[in-house]
Amino acid sequence: MAFAQSEPQYTVDVSVGGGVATNPFLYSDGDTAASATVSVSPSVFIEDELGQTRIGGDLRLTQYISDYGSDLSGRLEASTTRRLDERTDVRVDAYVRTVRSAARDSLLFASGPAEVPGPLLPPAPPIIDTTIAGTRARVTSVGTSFGLSHLLDEVSSLNTGVTLNGTYIGNDVGFDYRSASTHFGYQRKLSPRTTVTIDTQVMAVDYLGRRTGDSVILSPRAGIRQQLSDRLSLVADAGISYVRTKLGNGSHSTLVSFAGSVGLCDRLPNRSLCVSAGRSAQPTALGGVSTVTTASVNYDARLSRVDRVSLAGRYGRTNEDGVGLPGVRITDFLGASATYSRDLNDRIAFTVTPGYSKIFDDVQPRSANYSLMVGVTIRFGKPR
Repeated sequence: MAFAQSEPQYTVDVSVGGGVATNPFLYSDGDTAASATVSVSPSVFIEDELGQTRIGGDLRLTQYISDYGSDLSGRLEASTTRRLDERTDVRVDAYVRTVRSAARDSLLFASGPAEVPGPLLPPAPPIIDTTIAGTRARVTSVGTSFGLSHLLDEVSSLNTGVTLNGTYIGNDVGFDYRSASTHFGYQRKLSPRTTVTIDTQVMAVDYLGRRTGDSVILSPRAGIRQQLSDRLSLVADAGISYVRTKLGNGSHSTLVSFAGSVGLCDRLPNRSLCVSAGRSAQPTALGGVSTVTTASVNYDARLSRVDRVSLAGRYGRTNEDGVGLPGVRITDFLGASATYSRDLNDRIAFTVTPGYSKIFDDVQPRSANYSLMVGVTIRFGKPR
């Protein structure tokens, strides 16, 4: 049986620009530096009656006019969702990323509108924990996930999945680790606007080259998804994180803490505002599982046919309070950015992006980074 398939949509965005930053890598001895940047961002989107596939990436080279030298970062991501039958969907994702600037590439959410409508998803933990930000280290992460959802009846469904991740830190400033997790969830619609959720996740964390810090995390949660109005949606859940950690003497420690998330999103055709916050137990580069707290706000508005403004802010705290870690340490990150873009035509856009980021560390002080970037982006393929 043949299924209708739309033509694949290809785009390639090529951006060139420059700017100045007072402490671009958030080093303790950072200096002001000017820079020039070139980036290439290809994407492919394919859709048919059985699902859709997205492939995207970004390769960016920044040359600093100072002792910082050059900075090359990149990412490649792919995801596909397929319908196996009328009740069952399957989703597969994979990614690889390598970055040197945690503030620029990982800790700040990308500003811009959400790609898909509907409720805001619970906030995800930072790609790079705040303990690594401000160190002279390149971080490479790879991962893949497999998810399956099955509709039981008109009001209830089940979902399950498996995720594998690896994080590798350069310059011996942290411990490489791998993680494997699985989850099982149940959702039930109480009304057209209200859905209750129950989900349990189990994660195993393996630190390479050492046994101390290897952990198992069990996190059961219950939550709700509420469509408050045609434009306002709420998602929230709450539960615990139970962490069992190997110690150096062959014994184990346990830690139980609160885990949860909340997100609120207001969407209009030409504007969106989303806020979210979350708390969970996550592995860190210091060699153990720690408490990670995040909060974010994202705003995007199209001012006219050619003008758009986006705002993004992020707060993150990594509290290395897990039993068996070298010591108790708290690292806070605060960042904000704004982007004004103007379409010069349907393929060329001009952008201006001021930004601010700062690490508050109880080990050593670091000055804040104030930045200003300007650039031009040319799109090949599907017009804007």
